Amino acid sequence: MSRHAFRLPDLAAASIFVKCAALTAATTMIVAVAMSLFFSRAADELTRDAVRDIALEMTEGLASHIGGPVQFDKLDQVEAELARYMERGGQDLDRIQVFDASGERLSGVGETDPGVTQSLARLAERALTEGETVLSGDGFLIAAPLRFGASEAVVGSIAAAWSPEADLAEVASARLRTMLIVGALFLLLLGAVTVLLRRLLARPLEDLGGAMVAIAGGDYDVTVPRCETRDEIGAIARDLETLRTQLIDSRTAESAREAARVSQADVVSRLRQALEALAKGDLTHRIAQDFSEDYEGLRRDYHSAIDRLHETIGLVQANSSNIRNGAEDIARASDDLSRRTESQAATLEETAAATDELTQSVNSAAQGAKEVEGIVTSAKSHAEESGAVVQSAVNAMTEIEKSSDQIGQIIGVIDDIAFQTNLLALNAGVEAARAGEAGKGFAVVASEVRALAQRSSEAAREIKDLISGSSHQVEQGVALVGRAGEALTSIVERVTHISELVTNIARGTVEQAQGLSEINTGVTNLDQVTQQNAAMVEQSTAAAHSLKADAVKLTELVQHFRIDEGVVSDQRRTAA
Repeated sequence: MSRHAFRLPDLAAASIFVKCAALTAATTMIVAVAMSLFFSRAADELTRDAVRDIALEMTEGLASHIGGPVQFDKLDQVEAELARYMERGGQDLDRIQVFDASGERLSGVGETDPGVTQSLARLAERALTEGETVLSGDGFLIAAPLRFGASEAVVGSIAAAWSPEADLAEVASARLRTMLIVGALFLLLLGAVTVLLRRLLARPLEDLGGAMVAIAGGDYDVTVPRCETRDEIGAIARDLETLRTQLIDSRTAESAREAARVSQADVVSRLRQALEALAKGDLTHRIAQDFSEDYEGLRRDYHSAIDRLHETIGLVQANSSNIRNGAEDIARASDDLSRRTESQAATLEETAAATDELTQSVNSAAQGAKEVEGIVTSAKSHAEESGAVVQSAVNAMTEIEKSSDQIGQIIGVIDDIAFQTNLLALNAGVEAARAGEAGKGFAVVASEVRALAQRSSEAAREIKDLISGSSHQVEQGVALVGRAGEALTSIVERVTHISELVTNIARGTVEQAQGLSEINTGVTNLDQVTQQNAAMVEQSTAAAHSLKADAVKLTELVQHFRIDEGVVSDQRRTAA
């Protein structure tokens, strides 16, 4: 950690050439290391995949060849096949084990640790049970079932342990050789880039650095190199040439500014003396000696300002007494106006209160008129409903009269029937008398029928008389109801007229209330304006008294200035 702490300041203090070379080397090394790591991992993964594919293919091929020997317990053939496949597998194949259908190990070739042997036994048992090839998690322990016959019956299993370490070691060795070759090429390229950077970057920057040191030392006649190139160094050289030209112009301008500073110091000194006299109130002081050409206008402007101030102060002194007298008159008038405004405000306040009471009375009257309008409207509605009821009664009476006429007609028919029945009974009696003894019973019946017909005729006459009387009374009732309907119609018309009059009265009362409300609002606003005017008058009175005091102070202040007395006398006569 301490070594890095010492190297970083050295690199920060190094030249741009060293920094660029170091940056180029670091960037290249980082890219090379990153690519090496990436390709190393990719190569290792490809090696492992190749070993897995070869292991699976060879294990399944071996399983297809030794199914028969295992079925017939030909261990010699089995071991020969195992030896042959171990030789073909080379360093990648560690161990092969063969099991029969009951799971008993028949033969095994190769060396490995006990844990791998147990894992192979478990995979072989799974292959027997599932009847298909089984792989471990990393794919390098493989167990396959042994089949024999047309039915492809499982007669055992084979388990093989594979390892990619030997192939990975060869790949790593080849990768190391490649990295050494690439490193050598990198060093050669780095040397070439360093020489090129030295020629293209370091040497031009050294030339520019020398020119910058000369310019910084005040040597503006030095020639700036590399201005003709079109790269960044050329742009820096051209900017340095521009800076050299500006520094030459600045040195020339500095000489001119020094001369102007001396002249300015003289102007400031004399102008300070004049301003000191002005600060003491002496308005008669003048700058007698002329300034330089650049500052002569300042002297003229000063004299113009002093003349204008002299004239103004003279006028102020001449008019200060008039201002004070006018301020006193304004103060007295403001006091009188304030008293009158307060009296007017009190009167308007009383008027506003009276108008408010009148408005409330008119509003109460308008509310009463609205209530009367509602009552009259209700009475009108009731009268119209009564007229409708009377009209319904008239219609009912008319219907009753019609029904009475129809009943009278029916009674007439009944009377005619009774009369005819009586005639028939009389004829029947005559015929019964003619019949003698044989018609006695019929004569009795005819007599009863005749009696019944006479009673019916009498009852019909009585009903007819009653209906005639009822019809007469109904006619009188219809006449009375008709007159009552006419009276109610007249009442409705008059109530309607009264309702219209009351509505007009209510409307007029409301309009009066609104008008009084607007008048009340106007009076209130006028009262507020008057109150504001009173407040403004009070402020004006206070301002007038303040103006009076300020006029006195102004008179005292302008006496501080010293001016020509003859000018003051002329100005006072002019003001008078």
